Parts: sequence; structure tokens; C-alpha cells
Amino acid sequence: MPVFHTKTIENILEPVAQQVSRLVILHEEANDGNAMPDLTGPVGMVSRAVGNLIQVGYDTCDHSDDRILQQDMPPALQRVEGSSKLLEESSYSLKHDPYSVPARKKLIDGARGILQGTSALLLCFDESEVRKIIRICRKVNDYVAVSEVIESMADLQQFVKDISPVLHDVTNDVNLRQQELTHQVHREILIRCLDSIKTIAPVLICSMKTSIELGTPIHVKDMLKPWPIETL
Repeated sequence: MPVFHTKTIENILEPVAQQVSRLVILHEEANDGNAMPDLTGPVGMVSRAVGNLIQVGYDTCDHSDDRILQQDMPPALQRVEGSSKLLEESSYSLKHDPYSVPARKKLIDGARGILQGTSALLLCFDESEVRKIIRICRKVNDYVAVSEVIESMADLQQFVKDISPVLHDVTNDVNLRQQELTHQVHREILIRCLDSIKTIAPVLICSMKTSIELGTPIHVKDMLKPWPIETL
């Protein structure tokens, strides 16, 4: 069974992988001289599920502002759609001729194509979600850079007002992401990043306040060296 790096991908692909494995077993048994069973019912269920997946995929493309997603997802959708048709054609052919070698090959090609295409489709979406997190992390970095030119308490209050919701979004999104990951080491990296944000953010605000009161410059970049925000 393949290894999936997020729980969502695992939940969607694992049943598909199991069905493909079952079709491969049936194919091997047919090579030993056994007839293929009638698969029109199970294949019809797969086709309906694939149809729903394709519709969701195209809707996602239409409503997304991620150009990479819009570029990479359609080929994966087309592959899944084409493989589903192969699967349907092979099941009908095998119903009339359970020993048809070309139909068996088409069955395996269709099943594997659905698995590989669905995997590519889900990875496209997952990578888009990661890019969203990266964009908001960079937004935090931009806010942090502004902190070095703040000279009054009024500016500090506005800075805190502006950066607070962004920090909330970062911590929320990264926390959801670490819960999704199946690789323990990767989860621990993100958890350490979250802990760093929670620790350093209030220290930054306090240091800025002290800097304004004393009239001394604050070197934010030096203070935030331990902050592994780029790792996020």
C-alpha cells in the first residue's frame, strides 16, 4: 500500500488503491485461465465517484486565484476522466467476453490511471494549500520588517492591531496543517515553529515598547534569528 503524506489524501486514495489491487488480482487470476466476473456494477460506482471528483476539481480551478493550480490540475482531471472511460469500456467488454485479453489490459490501464490521476489531482490541491500558508508567512515577515521603523506608541498600537489577525491566521493554518500530516518528523517541525511564534511574538511587542520608551533602536532581525518562520 502506498504511503500518503496527509490524512485527507490517505482517506481518499486508500480505498481507490485497494480497488486497484483487487482488479490486479482478478487480472492475474484471469491470466491463469479464469473468467473475469461481471464488474459493471462496481465500475459504475467508481465512475460516479470519479465524476463527482472531476466536478469538484473543475469548480476548484474556476474559483481559485492560484495560477499554478489552474495550470496543473486540468491535466490530472483529464487523466482521471479518460481512465474512468477506459474502465467502463473494459467492464462492458468483459461482461460479453470474460476472457478478452484486450479488455483485461484496458481494465488495468484504466484502474491504474484513475489511481495515479487522482493522486496527482490531490497533490495539486495540497500544494496549493501549502502555498497559501507560505504566502501568509511572508506577510508576517513583511509586518516584522516594518517594526524597525516604528517610533511612537500610536504606531505600535496600530502595528499590533495589524499584525495580530495575521499571526492568528498563521498559527491556525499551521496548526491545522500539522494535524493533517502523517509524517511525525514533519509534524514536530511545524509544532516547534508554532511554539516559537507563540513565544517570540509577545517578546517582540514588549521589546518594541521598551525601545520606544527609551528611544533606542531595536534590531528585530537579530532578535528573531531563532524564529524558524521560513521553515513553515
